[in-house]
Amino acid sequence: MRISDVLRDKSHKLVTISPVATIRRAATVMKAENVGALLVQNPEGRLLGVLSERDILLGLASYGSDVLGLSVHELMTTDGPVAAPADAIVETMKVMTDRRMRHVPVVEAGAVIGLISIGDIMKYRLVEKTEENNVLQDLARFSLAAA
Repeated sequence: MRISDVLRDKSHKLVTISPVATIRRAATVMKAENVGALLVQNPEGRLLGVLSERDILLGLASYGSDVLGLSVHELMTTDGPVAAPADAIVETMKVMTDRRMRHVPVVEAGAVIGLISIGDIMKYRLVEKTEENNVLQDLARFSLAAA
């Protein structure tokens, strides 16, 4: 399975925020949109980074309640991995696990086309493993019936 399979069943709405927005505004957008991360883009739509719940929590630990007045660009992750639609889910999951990233932007031809979470990845891995298990059970039943 590929990242494009994950994107096919997700909403195509990209939830973005400006790098100069405050963390308070970012948290409000996250709550309103029921998302755990925001794509940070400049006015031209270029991806600058991702701001996640974890980034905000780490900022809270460092700055206390003053974190709410900071700008998104002060806390966002700028060096995180990106995925392409043709990437294998299992490889993307490995990168996310190794880099401890729960959200990864999906980029095609230089444009952001989606944001996937580790939850999205796990959902598809479960489907993949369930299908594999069903095939193996059918094969075992066929082998027993033929014997």
